[in-house]
Amino acid sequence: MIDSLNGEVLEVSTDHATLDCHGVGYLVHAPTTTLAHLPREGKVRVFVHYSVSIDVRSGSSDHRLYGFLHKDDRQLFRRLIEVQGVSATIGMLIMGARTAQEIHTAILVGDESVLRGVKGIGPKLAQRIVADLQGKLAGVAMPTGGVQRGGGNTVKGEALSALISLGVDRGKAERALAMVLQDGSKEMPAVEELIKLTLKNL
Repeated sequence: MIDSLNGEVLEVSTDHATLDCHGVGYLVHAPTTTLAHLPREGKVRVFVHYSVSIDVRSGSSDHRLYGFLHKDDRQLFRRLIEVQGVSATIGMLIMGARTAQEIHTAILVGDESVLRGVKGIGPKLAQRIVADLQGKLAGVAMPTGGVQRGGGNTVKGEALSALISLGVDRGKAERALAMVLQDGSKEMPAVEELIKLTLKNL
């Protein structure tokens, strides 16, 4: 199993990049959100999902590497392709259309419109993705895109970032968050619960 590749960028195309790792060139498929942040030259580390598919008619196999700059993104991709009807191709389209944080947040709050906005995803598949993954992502930390989490205000900061990524005005989001958190006697809720409560106060 290949966990990651650390090498020189040889080429960045519309749907893949080629990395030179000790003289071996690896073709790595990646979403546009990953490709856009890859350097055009120099070293980079890519976290990899290795996939093998077999054509039942011909018996031929197709081996592919899917790459991401952050482990959180790779984990979300793996969650997505576990859902019936979500192929690796569709998973790549989802990951390329939105940031991992936006996708994670949309699933948690049940915002199917974010998923329906991706080419190839209809209402039924969007509903299935939310239904299948909402519970599984509830206890998972919000993807940060490689940004280190802070200390005491981590939950509030992650919730604010997630709300802004959903298109909520920053000022409104901050005011709504303040209303939810104004009772200091209550224990700080989890990020996903804080997002839901804040959305109700908008």
